[in-house]
Amino acid sequence: FKCPVCSKFVSSDEMDLHLVMCLTKPRITYNEDVLSKDTGECAICLEELQQGDTIARLPCLCIYHKGCIDEWFEVNRSCPEHPSD
Repeated sequence: FKCPVCSKFVSSDEMDLHLVMCLTKPRITYNEDVLSKDTGECAICLEELQQGDTIARLPCLCIYHKGCIDEWFEVNRSCPEHPSD
């Protein structure tokens, strides 16, 4: 079965527990900042992170465009690059 929260496929006997975990797992919070220098690319949209962009720095220290991670968190509850965190 496909989880309606995270879209992962889970066996039917694990679905109830999985749903509880998905629905109760807290969302990650992040620090918002304005990028002071070019820093590579956003792993979500694959566009460059450029000086002046509004970014989000997660607890794992990954950096994304703020708009990209906000959209990501609408359907996911973990870092795109560190899903087990």
